[in-house]
Amino acid sequence: MAVTSARNIVDLQEKGHFEHDNERIIEKYTLADKLPSQLKELNLRPRNISKPAYSLRKLTTSDKEPVIEFLRKFFFRDEPLNLTINLLETPESRCFELEDYAASTLQDGVSVAVVDDQGNFVGMVINGIARREEVDYTDKSDECPHPKFKKILKLLSYLDREAAIWEKLPPTCNTVLEIRIASTHSDWRGRGLMRVLCEESERIAKEIGAGALRMDTTSAFSAAAAERLNYKSAFSVLYSEIPYAPQPEPPHSEARVYLKQI
Repeated sequence: MAVTSARNIVDLQEKGHFEHDNERIIEKYTLADKLPSQLKELNLRPRNISKPAYSLRKLTTSDKEPVIEFLRKFFFRDEPLNLTINLLETPESRCFELEDYAASTLQDGVSVAVVDDQGNFVGMVINGIARREEVDYTDKSDECPHPKFKKILKLLSYLDREAAIWEKLPPTCNTVLEIRIASTHSDWRGRGLMRVLCEESERIAKEIGAGALRMDTTSAFSAAAAERLNYKSAFSVLYSEIPYAPQPEPPHSEARVYLKQI
């Protein structure tokens, strides 16, 4: 899932969200939940079936290195724009400008990860906070020394400027939580982790007094995910209409900016 914009993480205990253990445990139930009643009809006893469990925890700036390592494995190489311009040319290649961009809002205290029973990351959303009084449509790509990543930053600046979200939100909305990057471990995809992470992001948005959430999508898959989560398209543009933009292969034909008022 590719989502971008430009803006992190408050300790749960400081916020008082979890008084006892700094984690939220969420169980994933499957069709196996129906087995006991079905087997009872056959006079059979069900075997003990373990239900995969995972927990949510907020990220902090001290998580930067493992966060980057996770994104290098499960986001940077799959993202359509990165693939299109061959941003990472070899398995060992790194784009430090991309890494700095990805981690730039960890300090905001609003990003969340899913961890497995061993404490390993299996999914995460890197979020940021945007405020009406801090709006800045300056093209940040002018400051980027990396020629390939500069193209992506220029596109993101274009989306930010043309979407003009503050003109589309009520004047009483002064804070927006941006879902900037969302990624799931390949072995955990299809288990609904993104919905859990985005719902937790919405809860955090309400907690900090945000009036809306924003999600910029650069792939058809992330756009479909946004719509499933009831985000509304506020702006869209075909890549073919922007001469300097990367041109991903179908079905990734356009970039969109989504909003969800809360």
